[in-house]
Amino acid sequence: MKAARNYHTVTAFANNTKVLAAGGKITSAYQTAEVYNSVNNTWTYTSISMSNSRYAHTATLLANGQILIAGGYNASGISISAAELYIPSSNSFINTNNMNIARSHFTSTLLSDGSTVLVTGGVNASSYLISTAELYINGSWTLLSTRMTTNRANHAAVLLNDGTVLVAGGGDSTSNAYLAAEIYNPITQNFTAVGQMQYRRGAFTLTLLPSGKVLATGGADWSSGTYPLVCELYDPVTRTWSNTTMLSHGRSYHQSILTNSFVLTMGGYDGNNTRITTSEKYNL
Repeated sequence: MKAARNYHTVTAFANNTKVLAAGGKITSAYQTAEVYNSVNNTWTYTSISMSNSRYAHTATLLANGQILIAGGYNASGISISAAELYIPSSNSFINTNNMNIARSHFTSTLLSDGSTVLVTGGVNASSYLISTAELYINGSWTLLSTRMTTNRANHAAVLLNDGTVLVAGGGDSTSNAYLAAEIYNPITQNFTAVGQMQYRRGAFTLTLLPSGKVLATGGADWSSGTYPLVCELYDPVTRTWSNTTMLSHGRSYHQSILTNSFVLTMGGYDGNNTRITTSEKYNL
């Protein structure tokens, strides 16, 4: 890449030939973004930088090919509400309306209609964990009247095959991590608690499998200072979790991606706050 980045986002274009890396930090928050082109194997800065420096934000590919960038910490380490859109055709950013609440370390999930984005939880501008959620629809944000059942940040969320969203885990990254999980129903716009995970975990990944079940991988249990090796499967029929295979290395703030035959989990931090270069496979 053109710049070393941490706590940034990486989002594949709709055509899967390019990737946008946006924001992040090393010593301070970045305003820059760059695009990887798989055809010529190069990284190039966007023609216009983002309007805001940010890290620990989210980036969501919309059905129209644009990428919604929202929230995160600014250069002063304060959560912001600012949002903007990356336009692939011009390789630049334009502003869109701000979220109702500033947040970082939150989740953004594209719903089944391809244009609505559900934002949940995070750390607000006063550094408190929050339970609020809002929807991004056609350039506008609507704060939901209902809240999550748990205040959470550093959690994970994934769209299920029935159009609902599973939200699980999280914590404050210092002394607490959660077992709690819940389901967002886009029809009723309500959150409902479901079975708890077997292990407390924050800064972990949820991956929807072809079976319709969800794989929970890695994470940190800040309550005990441990990094669970055991992975779990969420069953949307029974709404319960069960243990499955084990990782070789405990890791948090990692990434997991679904391929045709396996889930690849890579990178992250271990219990000594050391960056991990290894990757592991969960075979389907």
